Amino acid sequence: MTRVSGQLKSSVNAGQLARSLAGKVNLKQYYSGALVMRGVEPIPQSGFQLLPGSAYVAPGVAGACKKGVLQVSKARSYTVILTEGRAEIWRNDRVKVATLTGGLLAQISAARVPELEFYGEANTFGIFHPDIWGGIRLLRDGSDDTIWTISAWPYGDLPKLDLGGVYPKTNDRWHIYIRTSANTPSFVMNVTIDGNVSASATLLDSGGNPAKPDDLIGLAGVAAWEEFAATLQGHARELPGMSSGLTITNITAGTTQHYRTLQVTFGGDLSGKEYQLDAQVLNTSEASSLASHTTIGKTDGEPLVSADQGGFRGAANYQDRQVYFAPSARATALAMSRTGEYFDLNIDATDDAAARLEALRTETSETILHVLDATYLIAFTDRAMYFASNRTVKRNEPMNWVRAIEIGSKASCKPVTLEARVYFVSADGGRLYSAAYDAVSEMFQPTPENDLNGGPEDLVTNIRSMSVQQKTAGMISDRLWLLREDGRLVCCVINRTQEIMAAVEWPVHGGGFVHAMAIDGQGQVWLTVERGGVVSEEILEEESDNLFQQAMTVTTDLAGQASGLAMLDGKTVWALIENDVYGPFTVAGGTIETGVASKSAKIGLWSPPWYESMPYVRVLPNDDIVRRPGKVGSARLYLRDTASIAIGANGRPPRDLPLNRSSDDLSQPKLNFTGHVNIAGLIGACMDPTLVISQVRPGRLNVRDYIPGVKL
Repeated sequence: MTRVSGQLKSSVNAGQLARSLAGKVNLKQYYSGALVMRGVEPIPQSGFQLLPGSAYVAPGVAGACKKGVLQVSKARSYTVILTEGRAEIWRNDRVKVATLTGGLLAQISAARVPELEFYGEANTFGIFHPDIWGGIRLLRDGSDDTIWTISAWPYGDLPKLDLGGVYPKTNDRWHIYIRTSANTPSFVMNVTIDGNVSASATLLDSGGNPAKPDDLIGLAGVAAWEEFAATLQGHARELPGMSSGLTITNITAGTTQHYRTLQVTFGGDLSGKEYQLDAQVLNTSEASSLASHTTIGKTDGEPLVSADQGGFRGAANYQDRQVYFAPSARATALAMSRTGEYFDLNIDATDDAAARLEALRTETSETILHVLDATYLIAFTDRAMYFASNRTVKRNEPMNWVRAIEIGSKASCKPVTLEARVYFVSADGGRLYSAAYDAVSEMFQPTPENDLNGGPEDLVTNIRSMSVQQKTAGMISDRLWLLREDGRLVCCVINRTQEIMAAVEWPVHGGGFVHAMAIDGQGQVWLTVERGGVVSEEILEEESDNLFQQAMTVTTDLAGQASGLAMLDGKTVWALIENDVYGPFTVAGGTIETGVASKSAKIGLWSPPWYESMPYVRVLPNDDIVRRPGKVGSARLYLRDTASIAIGANGRPPRDLPLNRSSDDLSQPKLNFTGHVNIAGLIGACMDPTLVISQVRPGRLNVRDYIPGVKL
């Protein structure tokens, strides 16, 4: 029996599913998914179209490289390509404005390139690495973007703290000012240190009896007050955390009756720290005591980052503060600049806008890998995700760090935000998660995103880095681009309404691979691609403009010859001229003969797209699944603006389906086809038959849906 309707109709918008799901027809995405989806992009509403092509920009740099972006304005941005000891800077109009070498860039070794972190704002581009302690700043000349100045990152007033060395220490010192009167009958006092209250001390005469302060004059008075200070000192040393390093002495000279000063010094093993001290008179209102801080105890320490200790891992911006994170000496620390002053790290200032130094935990073996502004300040470590629940960062209010998700992040893969959700990759690169803040539980809730297409042998796995391409004209929706460790490039289309993350592969022609990826401020995807040992810099272009890879735009001469194609020598290429495809041609001497004179031509490499449905199996009325040989005998498809399509089934190669109609006006420029097409007589039979949609020659391809005729 051949089925031509019902649940086998596919909207083909669930992307490529894991091969382990073949035959699992109980999944609601099964018939909308694909066994293979390469070179085509799912449309969230229904269907798929070709993925973008790529335009050749320039020869690429060999070896390890990494890209960062500096966005200057809505219309202007720069892509910075970092390689060993070198920085190439490209403007968004595909013009290379500068090549920088030497100086501080010599610190960028090949081994350090993959671990570089970037920050770009206004005219400043920052490069960070734990082994480059001073950071590197590339400063753009606002009036001439071919001029860039290389300097160290201009930190101001780096925080100093104890990093385990031996440092000069200052004793914390207080004065207690005591006033008595002629009516003071006796004097009893205690002290409070860091909230702990000592036993009381009583002023005694030479006979050991409570004494009236006015009766103690001359040397006897001095001796009595010194004995009082010694008694108070003994009681203070018994407090928690105190020791013999605490001393209390009478420093009042002469025989002043109504005025005394005691000095409290936190020395010895208590030195180098600030304490809080108060003094209270307990037995009378005819006397008073006032504690005054005269010297603040501190340990000089050493700068948080230095040539000896190493530098920050990276930087981000939050609430107009620059947040530098994970210095080598304190892997869970964050140094937050003064508000609006991104280089000012002076933590000694006390106003609310001043800089502050934070740590996720005082003692931990975790390392902060990424910091992100996503409603709250989020910090990802190698073990967990934290967020600061404070609405506003202030110098004098403690940060409340909440451990939200106990899933570590991958060092090379910076988290991104898309549709109010945070996307991040697990520490092994194998799982993609998203997290959104839930106002009810006041937590970020994680959701695995690649359960249907992520496995050791599937598409969304082994992720190295990712970037978001926001929707622009010509795009159907936002795209999440994933670059794998093996150089394969994956495009994900998120459809929250239908609970779909459709993943497909952008295949590199000839089995090549992608070295690095970045998305500039105008939404252009920059790729460093290697094919056959040749590296090139390319930019993705929408399929409505470019059907090819490594494409070049040239104008044919009067004889129809296209030249300037030396980069493609020896390669088989195709040409797109006035919405019609010519070829294939083999480039020789940098030229091809198109036969079309004086026309603009886009010429490049082409690989056929490939869509293969999930296998069809027989489902019995009791929901049992029977696997047996079957066939796809026919198909009915609805196409939109399509120039070329080929259909195959049952393990046999696709064959071209003509789209020309007798009503076409051949005197007019070629028009693409929109409408229903039927194909019958698909031969062959096999276990788990599938339907393949592909092409045998280039052209636009847009499939809204299809209904297979299946016999099982």
